[in-house]
Amino acid sequence: MHRDGTQAFTLIEVLVALAILGIVMSTVMSALLANTSANARVNRKAEAVRISEEYMERYRQQSDYKTLQATDLENTVVRGGQTYKVMTDFCPLDLANDIKTAMPCTASSVYIRVEVSNDGKLLQRTETYYTAFGSE
Repeated sequence: MHRDGTQAFTLIEVLVALAILGIVMSTVMSALLANTSANARVNRKAEAVRISEEYMERYRQQSDYKTLQATDLENTVVRGGQTYKVMTDFCPLDLANDIKTAMPCTASSVYIRVEVSNDGKLLQRTETYYTAFGSE
């Protein structure tokens, strides 16, 4: 209490209040940064899914699947400032023999695997088997 009867904060009380405020603010900032990082990961994953769907649809519309099987493709796609590597494998060699027998790759049918990665991390792998309508 001051001489004139008013109350005031002591230097210790102000320092303690600032320390508590600093701890609370650092916790809030760390939570915000973690949330931002998680949102960025989710956005990259969602974009990878969209890219793989686009590639699969493009391949599905091909009329001659035998032409697709000639080479494996590697492409780079830039979306939202991020670079994605798209690897397409037609009739991959690592399929088990029973799968290859059950789903042969021919001029009218093809097994396709599309992998989308960002910064060396696989974000999406999509695999499917297409058969042209009315054939084999």
